[in-house]
This record gives sequence, C-alpha cells and structure tokens, in this order.
Amino acid sequence: MNSEIYLVKQNQLFWHSKLLTTNPITLQIRSGILNTNWEKAENLQIELKKFSSIENGIQEISEMIKLKLRQGYHEIKPQEIVKAYEQINFPEAEYKYELDLKYKQFQQQKGEIDDKQLSKKEQIVQKIEKKQKLRQPGLGLPDKSCSELLDDATQGRLISVWPKYKMRPNLGENLGLGPTFSKSQRISCLLASNWNVSIDPKGYYLSEKLDGMRMIWTGMEMFTRNGYSLKFPSYFIEGWPTTYLDGELWISRGTFNKVLTSVRKRTPDPNAWKNIKFMVFDAPFLQEPFSDRYAKLKKAIEKIKNPHLVYVPHKICQGKEHLAEELAEVQNNGGEGLMLRDPDSLYDGNRSKTLLKVKSSLDAEAIIIDYIDDTHMKKDDVLGGFIVKNDQGLEFEVGLGLKIGIKKQRPPIGSKITYKYCGLAENGYPKFPEFVRLYPQDL
Repeated sequence: MNSEIYLVKQNQLFWHSKLLTTNPITLQIRSGILNTNWEKAENLQIELKKFSSIENGIQEISEMIKLKLRQGYHEIKPQEIVKAYEQINFPEAEYKYELDLKYKQFQQQKGEIDDKQLSKKEQIVQKIEKKQKLRQPGLGLPDKSCSELLDDATQGRLISVWPKYKMRPNLGENLGLGPTFSKSQRISCLLASNWNVSIDPKGYYLSEKLDGMRMIWTGMEMFTRNGYSLKFPSYFIEGWPTTYLDGELWISRGTFNKVLTSVRKRTPDPNAWKNIKFMVFDAPFLQEPFSDRYAKLKKAIEKIKNPHLVYVPHKICQGKEHLAEELAEVQNNGGEGLMLRDPDSLYDGNRSKTLLKVKSSLDAEAIIIDYIDDTHMKKDDVLGGFIVKNDQGLEFEVGLGLKIGIKKQRPPIGSKITYKYCGLAENGYPKFPEFVRLYPQDL
C-alpha cells in the first residue's frame, strides 16, 4: 500500500489518500476543489477510515482508486500541490504570488517538475510555515505569553528597532483611525466590568491589565478620563496621529504613583516624561468591531515608530485553562491581572460587559462618606477606616490596608478610593474590602 496517493481531475478537483498510522491501519481521505495547484480550504472534506488488517485496507483503497480513475482522475506527485494544511491564515501575498508563478511554469512544462524546482517550492513553503509558527493566527504577533508580549512591546521588539532620531512633523496623519480632532467631540471612556467563571473567555482578545493612568489623546491634546488636561513635552507626541486614541500612561509594573508624580506638573519636566509610554488599546471614534480597530491602530503605530507610542499587544484566549495560566504568570511578574475584550464589540462609553478585567482579587471605586475612629491607637488625629458608598449605592466599612500615612492624612469627605475585595456576599456587599489607594481627583 502506497503511503500517499494524490489524484486530480482537470486541475479542478482532487482526491488525496494518506496513511496516518499502522496500528491500527488508519487512512485519511481528503477531497475538494482545486484552484490550479492550490487546495481551496473552505471546500475541503476529510474522512478517516480504519481497517482491521493491511489486506482489508489495500483492497478497499484499490477499489476507491479504480473508481476515481474511471471518473477521469489521474495521479500526480503530492509535492505538486500546496495542501490546505500548508496554507496560511494571514496575508502573505509576496509568497503566494511567487508560488503561483512557479506553478504556472510547472503547468507550461506539462507537469514535468525537476528536483531543482521542487526544492525551490519546498523552500518557499517552509518559509511560510516558519513565519506562521512565529505568529498568532489573525493577530500577527509572536506566540508568547501576555507578560512577554508586553515586555516586548515596551522595549520596541514588536515594531522593529526604534530610530535613535528621526525628523517628524510635530503631529502625523489621520492614518485611518477615525475623525480628526474637534472641540465639539468629547468622549466618555469605556469602562471594564469584572469577569466571572460563568463567562466563557474563548475567542476573546486577551492582554495584560496595566496599572497606569487612563488618558485620551484627541489628536492635539491629552485628557484624563474625567476631562482634566495634561501638559507634555513636544517630543513625546512627535508623529502621533491627528485622531482620538484611548490608552494609559505607563512606565512599568508597580509604578502608578511614579507616573502620577511625573505627569501632574503644570510645566512638564522632559526628563520625567522620558520613561513614560502611552499604551494604546483603542481608537474610540472608529465605528468598527474591536478586531478591526485593533488591527488598524496596530498598523498605524508600527508606521509611526515613536518609542512613547505603543500598542497594547493582544492574543486570542483559548479558554478558561489558558486564562488561568496567563493570569498566574502575569501576577507572578508583578502585574495586576488580565483584560478580555469581545472582538466583535463597538466602543461604548459606559461600563460594559464587552470589556472584562480578570484578577484573583477584584477591585472597584467608592466615595468616602464618613470616618471610623481608631480604637487601637486611641489618637484623635488617626483614622481607623472609612465608611464608603460604591457605584451600586451600598454603604460599608473599609479599614484593612490603611497605612499610617493615610490614617493621619484624613482624606476629605467625598474623596474617591480604590478598594479590593474577594467577591460578593449573597446580599451584594463586597467581602473583606481592603483599601488600595486614594484615587486622584483629576483622574
């Protein structure tokens, strides 16, 4: 029994038999439509046949081959066809063009293919396969974890080497990312909801959650999510697109306070901004699904090559087990958690279930409405905790996690804090709420 037989009919149909295993005897039968020397993957039919003995397998496959030959099929070398599993899931026009050209030459020679031509064809296919293995299907990034991709992105390894110096106009082009700046256009930020185990994450876009300062770039100015304007050195925005971008100002994991200190000065300090990056994750006014918005902003940022403008790298989540593995690695590296994004979603300036944050402990914001005395130290100027009200209107105490500096500082009533908690009780109240930080008023 031949291990592989390939039959074609008028270069329009194919039938392919291949021996997969000998114990048990298992044959894979593939059939479908040809586009000259390329299999059309969308019309592919695959069938597995198992036989109790080699004799039974030979007998049945022989009958199938005889039938195909009577129907007008003829045998060719399997190497002459680019099979569906050799093809790629992302655009590689230059390789496909070269392959098509070679196959037209093969046809002109009436199917007589010498070893040199086969070798060239195999080299091209191997080059495609190698490039495919290094990329994620559809997202065009190395097959690495979220943590590794973020490190690569912030060090410039995803967009080739950043130029040491490159003359640019102060601002760049629109680059197809939506309307240009207009004073009449203001934006409400898309806010994340918490992920829970009832939601299947498979197919969502996955990225590391940044502990940075949320910022909107309008094409000319920077604003925090509450509308406060930020001043920045001119070099920071060289070549940036003249349209809206949503992202976070970020240095590295665990440096939130350093970012705040650097960017909140009335006169920007060029040295303080040199390590800051604007990590972009959306183009708000581009009315397309997130998968398309992400592809366009990624392409635009790769073109600009400004080391302070970086897209947040995403990968496709494969399921809950994959999510748990990525979360463990991110938190082991000092990260906050993960973000899940529905690839079909539009930008919605509200808290949305199309954007989900994934953390081992949850967090939220609340407003201080009263103080709790410190019964342990028994000092009038030291707090024991806060009574707060969250977005759902629930009032509760937050006392864990308060450091002596915050206790003495006594933030004013009405201040916003971030707290973390371990899920919700049956009555909807957060379990074990713990103070994380005072939320800056201009964010």
